[in-house]
Parts: sequence; C-alpha cells; structure tokens
Amino acid sequence: MTPNRRRNRNFILAAASLLVIVVACIATAGCTGGTSTPGTAVGLAGTSWSLDSYLDENGTLVGVLPGTEVTARFDDDGKVTGSAGCNGYGGDYQLDGATLSISSIAQTLKLCTEPEGIMEQEAWFIDLLGSAAECRIEDDRLVITDAEGTDVLVFVEGSSTPAALAGTSWTFASLAGDDGTLTAVLDGTTVTAIFSVDGNVTGNAGCNHYSAPYTVDGESLTIEPAIRTEMYCNEPEGLMDQEDRYLALLTEVASYRVEDGLLTLMDSEGATLLVFEEVVRTPDLPFAGTDWMLESYSTGGDAVSSLIAETTITAKFAADGNVTGNAGCNHFGGQYSLDGADLTVSSLFSTLMYCETPGVMEQEATFMSHLANASSYRVEGDRLILTDAEGTDVLFFVQAPEVPAAPLTGTEWTLDSFSNPDSESVSSVIVGTTITAVFSPDGNVTGNAGCNSYGAGYQIDGAELIIEPPVSTKMYCGEPEGIMDQENRYLNLLESVAGYQIDGNRLDLLDEAGASLLSYSADQS
Repeated sequence: MTPNRRRNRNFILAAASLLVIVVACIATAGCTGGTSTPGTAVGLAGTSWSLDSYLDENGTLVGVLPGTEVTARFDDDGKVTGSAGCNGYGGDYQLDGATLSISSIAQTLKLCTEPEGIMEQEAWFIDLLGSAAECRIEDDRLVITDAEGTDVLVFVEGSSTPAALAGTSWTFASLAGDDGTLTAVLDGTTVTAIFSVDGNVTGNAGCNHYSAPYTVDGESLTIEPAIRTEMYCNEPEGLMDQEDRYLALLTEVASYRVEDGLLTLMDSEGATLLVFEEVVRTPDLPFAGTDWMLESYSTGGDAVSSLIAETTITAKFAADGNVTGNAGCNHFGGQYSLDGADLTVSSLFSTLMYCETPGVMEQEATFMSHLANASSYRVEGDRLILTDAEGTDVLFFVQAPEVPAAPLTGTEWTLDSFSNPDSESVSSVIVGTTITAVFSPDGNVTGNAGCNSYGAGYQIDGAELIIEPPVSTKMYCGEPEGIMDQENRYLNLLESVAGYQIDGNRLDLLDEAGASLLSYSADQS
C-alpha cells in the first residue's frame, strides 16, 4: 500500500463532515471498446454495479462487511450515483477513449454505527475510487486498478429493475443545478417525499408542506404541479430558492429508478434531476388515542394553508367516541363514530373566548367547519388526513409532540367547560368570566368561581378525588347575565367529583361513572 493512499484515507476520515468530495478517476486500460464522447461510455452507460471486494490496508482483497452494500451506477447522461455503504453519493463521469474520470461527487452526511467499521469502509472505498488508474470489464465484473496495476475495487453486475414507489418514503439528498451538476441539500434542511398508495406524493419541501398527484407506468413517472402551504422561511440562507427549484424539478420528472436504497428521478432525456435516500417507513399510528396537531388545512379547491404563526390546533379522538382539542383560540369537544375508514363528527361545541390576533378566529371557524364535515380519514405513518364528502383532503395533522402532564397540585387550572352526564350536554364558560382552581399540597383547593372566591378540602387516593362542600364569599355580580347561576352550578358539581385525570395540560374532574364533569386547562405561564 503506497504512502499516498494512506495519507488520502486519513484526510477523508478527518474531513468526513465536508459536503462535497471531489474524486479523480483516470483509467488508462479500456473499460470499453472504441472511443466515445464524454458521458456516453459504451459498456458503462446504463450499467449498475455492486461492490464485491476491495483492497484492504494489508494489500489483500476482502469482501464488503456483511449487512452493507456499496454500489455504483453509470447513467447515460454522464452521472454516476450509488451508495458508499452508509451515505449516498452522486457525481459526474467522463469516458474519452480508455480514460475515465469521476468528479464533483456530492455525499450525504449521515453517521452509521452498525455494523462496526462501516464508516471506515466507506472512507476507504472513496479513497480507492480516487486512486483508480485503470479499469476493465470481464466476466460480468468491473475491476478498478490503481497506478501500480493492483486491483483495488471489484464490482459485480447489479440489477436496474425499478421497484414499486407506492408506500415508500424518501429523504432528499441532492438535486441538479442549471448546469446539470448535482448539489447536495442545504445543511440543516430536510426535504421529504412520501408516495402514498392513493396516487399522491406528499412531504416537506424544506419550509412548506406540499402535495401532488403522481402516476407510474413501468419506469415512467409523471408528477403534476404541487400545491403547498404558504410559509416563508428565512434560514438557512437559500432555503426558499432550494424549495422552489425542488418543486419545479418534480414537474420535469419522466422516469425513476430505485436501487440500493436510493431513488433517482430523471427527465425525459434520462438526465438525473433529484436523488433521494430511502426512509424506513414507520408503522401507522392509531387514529384513536393519538394526540394530533394540525399542520395545514384546505382553504378551497386545491389551495392549502399553513397555520398562523404561534397558533396551535390539536385534536384527540378518544376510545370512548369523544373528540377534544384546541381550535387555536378556544377549546372544543364533540363526538365521533367510525365505520371502517368512514368518519362522522357530531355535537361539536367550543368555549367562547375571543382572540385578537388577526386571522385566528377565521382560521378557527374554518377548522371547526372542516372537522364537522369530515367524511373519512387515513393515517400514513405519523400523519392523519381528514377528507370531506367530495373526496377533498381538508385537514392535515401530524403527531403532536408529547406534553408532560402538569401536576395536579400547585398548578392554576382554568375552567373551560361544564359537562352534564345526565343530559349529555356540555356548556362552555360564559364569555367575560373566569373560573379557576388551585390544589395546594396541604389538602385545600381554592380559586375563583366567577364572582366569588371559594375554598374546600380535598382528599386523593390514587386516581380517586373527593372534594368537600366548598365555602365562598357572598358577593353578588349582576353581569354578565347568568354568572351567579353558573357559579352555583360549578360549586355544586365540585361536590359530585369522584376522580380525576390529567392529559398534558388538561385536567378533567370525573363523576363516579368516570364521566367528565369539569374540564380545565393549565395556566401556561
């Protein structure tokens, strides 16, 4: 092993975080017969190869690590792509007579820890590729030789048959620039593509979420212009330009290839436009019991809008047939029923607060209308899509981040709604009134019942909660209308409490049958 190769290897290992690695490959022994123009290698163009063995540091040809696959494919357009074992790569190649060169290789920057030694093998593979001086094809094997005539890389012929797209998920790795050169995705950005079985490709374009119909016919792939949300992201620099180009290139796609964990999308002339890495698809989350957070919603036709900044809309479909959540300003509740994938939502109610942030109330009204008109649902991994009776996707949720349960004691709880299990009715708190409860560690609950302050003793045994008859001050409030009746109802319901449950920042006080009597939210401050 020459000292230069050892130095090259050490350099690559030290510079593993670099986005672009330039590899020079000059072959003086013909891989093919005859002379061809650059990028149209006879015998190489359109071929796929899987690494069988490579020369190790001891000068011995050894097989690739079990459980890893290193590949190379030479396209008709002068592009070479493949997997280095952990990371995908792509670059340009030229063949002029017997001289082969590979340059401008872009690699992804993942770190793989299994199997042991995979990153060292990857760096060594790139090093050996850069040391190539000759190559030959014999017995369906591609052999790369260094300047000393030593065989350093031995490939076997691979398959180029495209795999099915439906049901697969991908992370974008690189895209073609105006000059056709592949450029890696901007550091700190994630672009995804999910090809659903219903003929739509959806994902995140880096800033906005997008959706577009697609059709497949053999190796041919057509993607229609995408609709996307309307956010603007300032960082990192160039993100919006990358997003615009990514979505524009999708419409130019004419064919595809899936090979060795990489998805390559090509134009009508076979030129590489986009390269993706496969994402192991996560199992579908359960519809009921999952905390969902709204990501975007339909605003009519094909238009989709993201949420107003700093607003959060949530929904949770409980196993008992109740749906609850936050509509952005007000909390809401209702009932739902399922028949297969068919969904019916009924008896929706909400609290009656007014939020002054421009557009929040209109956004809330649109969300509640879509929820009430939902006709079916589907879950794709960690995403939930609700569809109306016309078959239009109207609400797009993702799994909500886990919110630690607020402690019962020491938290200021604000009442959102009353429930009456006998009549199955729910009432929100009168606008302009605030009812609170604070459970102190000394066994007393205190708060404001809307007009008067109150206090009562309480006892806890596991999930059981008993509240003694409360005492309150004796003020009379004439406004708003109904405030004193509301206060009396609240204080009476406290005496009927037999248990409690906390879900994130939500507290429900329950009756003996486990039905909710009083629903509170935690003071976020």
